[in-house]
Amino acid sequence: MGAAEPKQLRSEQYKDASRLDARIALHRDFSVNQKGWPAWLFEQLDLPDRVNLLELGCGPALLWVENAHRIPTSWNIRLSDFSAGMIADAEERLKAAEHIFEFQVIDATSIPMPDESFDCVIANHMLY
Repeated sequence: MGAAEPKQLRSEQYKDASRLDARIALHRDFSVNQKGWPAWLFEQLDLPDRVNLLELGCGPALLWVENAHRIPTSWNIRLSDFSAGMIADAEERLKAAEHIFEFQVIDATSIPMPDESFDCVIANHMLY
């Protein structure tokens, strides 16, 4: 089977977070990592107090949901995914967070911002 087309991925695999949530649950339930991936990854972000950050392929925003209490208020965070359904799920999951996030549907192969718009770009698990 060849690589899936972006349209197929958006309409089937990633129309919303349900299938990704199932895969995340498998990793969480059977992982030997006691800390958990979101907490570990957040600790790897060696960023200044003020930062413009873009996450490509944010999915259901698990990184930010699980670390909401640790995010400096001075961070400007834009979460993006090529799936409008994923963005809707991310917005829903973060609506109670104190931090204000920006959300945008973006295809990582064609980012609609000028070069050097962000201090940090996160693109974890982007295997396509």
